Amino acid sequence: RLTGQQQEINNLMQRKSAVDEENARLKNEFSNLNQKFKDKSQELKDTEECAQKKEEQNRLVIKNLEEENKGLNTCCADLLNDLEKLRKQEGQWKTEKSGNDARIK
Repeated sequence: RLTGQQQEINNLMQRKSAVDEENARLKNEFSNLNQKFKDKSQELKDTEECAQKKEEQNRLVIKNLEEENKGLNTCCADLLNDLEKLRKQEGQWKTEKSGNDARIK
């Protein structure tokens, strides 16, 4: 009976040892996965910060381009007005020239 109990104790000790080894392996695996999770979380945070900075830069670029576009539109409108005035003046000069040419003849 004593031998049987001793054998059972030995078997239980072997199982405990195996369970302890498996537990240590799982703790190590958990530790590795936890570190990977922390690394990925930091990577995600860095990526989000970078995306926010780029988005802000893009907003500023768009704002500057819109302001520049307004200025160019104003300049174009002014140039078109000047062109129209010059065309009218050209028409007047042609009329005057025709009149002068007619008087000269």
